[in-house]
Amino acid sequence: MRIVIVVLLFGVFAWGQDKPVEQPSMPSKEEVSELVTKADEKVSGFEEAVRNAKPHLDSISPKLAANYMDAASTAHTIIRGVQKNGASAYTLVSLLATLDDLALNASTASGQLLRTDEEQVTRGKQPDVGRLSSVILLNTAGTACNDIAELILHATLRYVDVEERILGTLLEKQK
Repeated sequence: MRIVIVVLLFGVFAWGQDKPVEQPSMPSKEEVSELVTKADEKVSGFEEAVRNAKPHLDSISPKLAANYMDAASTAHTIIRGVQKNGASAYTLVSLLATLDDLALNASTASGQLLRTDEEQVTRGKQPDVGRLSSVILLNTAGTACNDIAELILHATLRYVDVEERILGTLLEKQK
């Protein structure tokens, strides 16, 4: 019985080797444009969530909301650069890092707001519905930034793969 299983597995693996591996293609300008436009929308959603949470964040630290808005401004600047000048591996990775920062900022802010609300509840006060609404909005915005970053990551990996193959071909021709 073991021999039959081994033979079947070997056959499956050997059969799979006959198929050529499809090379990923460079993301088109339209694909990148669509992704960065969606990223811009997600960043705007993050800004709206921060504006909504600002009174609650200011009670924790007056600089939190401003820092989060600065990070969003950086994302908008990178997006405008891609829209104006086209994509490069550098700009796409910069955008990924910035979107990751926004997602982390949203998560951090949510945690701080929940902790503040929990402290209020342990003191006998009622939960602050406005603060809890801000937590939901921040979590939603952070998830949206993370989701679009994942899509941009896949396009970026394809972009880098094609660039590396082109460079490899050029270097081989120089030898």
